[in-house]
Amino acid sequence: MKEFPPERIPTVAQRALELKAIGLPGSQLSYRGRELNFRVGIAPGAFGRLYQCLLRVRPDGRQPLMIVIEPDLTLLAGGLKIPHTYGYTGKGACLCLWLPKERDWMPGMSLAETFIPWTAEWLRYFEIWLRTGEWTGGGVHPDRAPRRWARPTIVVPS
Repeated sequence: MKEFPPERIPTVAQRALELKAIGLPGSQLSYRGRELNFRVGIAPGAFGRLYQCLLRVRPDGRQPLMIVIEPDLTLLAGGLKIPHTYGYTGKGACLCLWLPKERDWMPGMSLAETFIPWTAEWLRYFEIWLRTGEWTGGGVHPDRAPRRWARPTIVVPS
């Protein structure tokens, strides 16, 4: 059996170059400590509203966070519990874009080919859910029952 070298995990600086190369109008890169913040407007389609999103890229291949900052998704949802989101105490809603247990995303994968299009797709299903009340995007809703070994809600300073 042939062994392959371990997959290289891009540095935060390499991630910044990757995201800048997308060339999305109005996007902004900034750093907060060792964390890269990529603010970008994403629409789910030609006629969908524009959502201001923040992709937080953390060092060492840890899972990035995609947060919709504006408009306020909770306000759009009329107070209903929004499907496929993580508990989040900062401004905005933290999206559940993939199931970590299934390893749909690995640290060596491109953010431009995963998180950015996955967010547009998630927003499309969100807009359908707003109109119909049914989540048609598939996936598995994370078990929200607290477990004594589970990590607490994601808390990221604004």
